Amino acid sequence: MKVKSEEIEFGTIKATTDIPAERACLRCRSIFWSDGFGERICSRCKGSADWRAAIYEGSGQGRRRSNGRLS
Repeated sequence: MKVKSEEIEFGTIKATTDIPAERACLRCRSIFWSDGFGERICSRCKGSADWRAAIYEGSGQGRRRSNGRLS
């Protein structure tokens, strides 16, 4: 696969639609400046106690498939 040099950022290939833009926060619906399509929660919501408390720590085991392998 050939990649143009302007599409490479720190050794990774960025999707052509992954552009900075104003987006609506999925939590509070306010408009904020997003660095890419993967950023959909505004910094105000990410800084809230509710957001920080909702992080799932899990058991550290991972999910097991029926044959015993980790998924």
